[in-house]
Amino acid sequence: MIGVASVFLDNSFNATAFRGMHRAARARGYELLVIYATPLRVFERGVALRQVAGWIAMYNIDGLEELLSDGKPGVIFCAPPLGARFPVVRAENHDSIHVLVDHLIRLGHRRIAYIGMTGSDDFHERSRSFDQAMRARGLEADLNLLSEFHECTILYTEQRFHELFARNGKFCTALVAGNDEMAIGAINAIRAHGYRVPEDIAVVGFDDIHTAQHCDPPLTTVRQDPALLGSMAVERLVDLLDGLPPRELVTRGPAELVVRRSCGSGRAAWNAAPVAPAIEASEGDWQQALSRQMSLLLDGWERPLSDSAPIGWPEAEVIAQGLGAALAGEEPLDVGTLQRAFSAGVAQNDKIEVLLAAVKLVEQTAARRLAGAPEPEAARRLETFLDRVRLAQQRALAAWERRNVKSLERLVRAKVHMSRLLASKHAWTEERLEWLAQTSIGVGGIALWADASDKAEPELLVHSVYPYDTDLTALVGQRYPARHFPPPALRAAALPDQPGGYLLLIPLVSAKRDWGTLVLGGLHLESFVENLHPLAMWVSLLIAAFEHHDMEASLQAERDMLAAAYERERALASTVRELGCPVIPLLPGVLLISLIGAIDAARAQQIMEAALSGVAREGARWVLLDVTGVPFVDEAIAAALAQTAQATRLLGARVSLVGVGPRMAQGMVGLGIDLHDISIFQSLAAAISELTRPEKKTKARRAK
Repeated sequence: MIGVASVFLDNSFNATAFRGMHRAARARGYELLVIYATPLRVFERGVALRQVAGWIAMYNIDGLEELLSDGKPGVIFCAPPLGARFPVVRAENHDSIHVLVDHLIRLGHRRIAYIGMTGSDDFHERSRSFDQAMRARGLEADLNLLSEFHECTILYTEQRFHELFARNGKFCTALVAGNDEMAIGAINAIRAHGYRVPEDIAVVGFDDIHTAQHCDPPLTTVRQDPALLGSMAVERLVDLLDGLPPRELVTRGPAELVVRRSCGSGRAAWNAAPVAPAIEASEGDWQQALSRQMSLLLDGWERPLSDSAPIGWPEAEVIAQGLGAALAGEEPLDVGTLQRAFSAGVAQNDKIEVLLAAVKLVEQTAARRLAGAPEPEAARRLETFLDRVRLAQQRALAAWERRNVKSLERLVRAKVHMSRLLASKHAWTEERLEWLAQTSIGVGGIALWADASDKAEPELLVHSVYPYDTDLTALVGQRYPARHFPPPALRAAALPDQPGGYLLLIPLVSAKRDWGTLVLGGLHLESFVENLHPLAMWVSLLIAAFEHHDMEASLQAERDMLAAAYERERALASTVRELGCPVIPLLPGVLLISLIGAIDAARAQQIMEAALSGVAREGARWVLLDVTGVPFVDEAIAAALAQTAQATRLLGARVSLVGVGPRMAQGMVGLGIDLHDISIFQSLAAAISELTRPEKKTKARRAK
């Protein structure tokens, strides 16, 4: 298995590069595994390390030497070199920027600006090339704004340009953007401020992503082939695995200028169509040669390894054979058959100018073949066939665009479904990957870090899989050593022989915790339509759901803990209450309430309640309130005791104070407290002696 560590993946450029890597890997007998992380993070987490034979580090080489410390080979993709051990594959940045600058200068521009992202070496290399190109032509490079931009997305660039215009006004007449997304964001801001593109400010980009041909105005850019770059990286890595030395330290992918309306090229306007590669063929093999030319045209520069190798658009043969049939006098192919052939081609390359070039190639071949056709009706049949070819190509492209619109709709539905994970405990428990049903992704899984055990190597526990109604459900609950993850069943479920049949591992990591890994497989380019970064959105929502439900669990645990603490406090308070006013059956019909400590209004009420409930419960006729441990009795306390005595008498019992010494008695008299209904004893022994006298017993019996 070939591993790819990439810090960027969530756009059509990278998805196309992965497709090229996957295709090349399968051709050489390998599978592809993409991990969304720096090489250092891949090394630290340890996931899949035993599965991977060699690594490709995309855009970031931090930790690459640590990752390859076990001797495995590595290739660097669009990042700076790191010694002779690691071959580098990257875009042709230097000459491409010079071509863009030359083109703008020929159109009369002198105040030309450059924008790029500070965190990418490709953008830095393009920045240096911009400075060189401007100075080599006697112009100032003072509008190199690389340091002003820290992201390369459409929205971020648009926001930054609003700030630049607010600060500087119209500061340039032309702009070189480090990629197409930044160019499109700049165009949006330029037009929002009332300037015209290209009349007031010309804009050019880099990459030629899908959206470049559809923005308003269509974007002039440098076309490079990310699929070719990806396949080149895999080829270099497989060579190293086979023991072959690197062919060269740095390999550059080819690039070409694609001129559209955003630069205001006037009558020179449209120069976006590529040239079909020439293929020599014998007279009898012209149909095969035509089909290979058309396939290579759509493949860009990604030529097969040999003439016998499979081509990227095998359905082109249907069109070539249809042309041969029309020339031979047979009925031309129907539009539906031709459309199916073109649909396969559009899935390979959806650039309008490339598809037009393919049709033009068919037309040119038809003209050459018609010149030698003796059949007078051949011209009519050929014209009918070509009309159907043009219509089929347009219908296939329209169907592809409708598919992209539906992809956007699925992204919206997926986001709605994912929002349920944040709001519903049932969805979080039962439908954690249900949102994948709204996407074009074929297989998914969530593997969480297993609880620590006595095993030295960390393990991942498969928690959820998608689809649910497959054999993958047998994986749920299984534990795998991190280095041996993902299991073969997940890899097979991604359908490795399909164009998007590779696995993508995305760490589920928040600022507080590393939860585990999200596994996705069977990705398609439509998953990244319009560069809306769906994976970033999905992962952010998924991590937010983890955090939300973890917080819910923590809050519930705290609530349970507080409830338990409250119950303990209530039980303790009850115990304290009982200890503060203990009701002791001392003699038959006699209760003792021993009081210790100061008595306030609340405790006085407690004493009354204890006396009344004791009398009612025990059927007592006498209650002894032992105040030996009470330091003093003031007027309020004495009044409360008097109320207790009165209430107790209503139940047919009497109250006596025990432990009243001379000093306390004198104080009570001094307060003018009326205790005539309360008998007083100096000690408990005196009270018991009094209550156990024979005449007292007789009175007690008579009272009953």
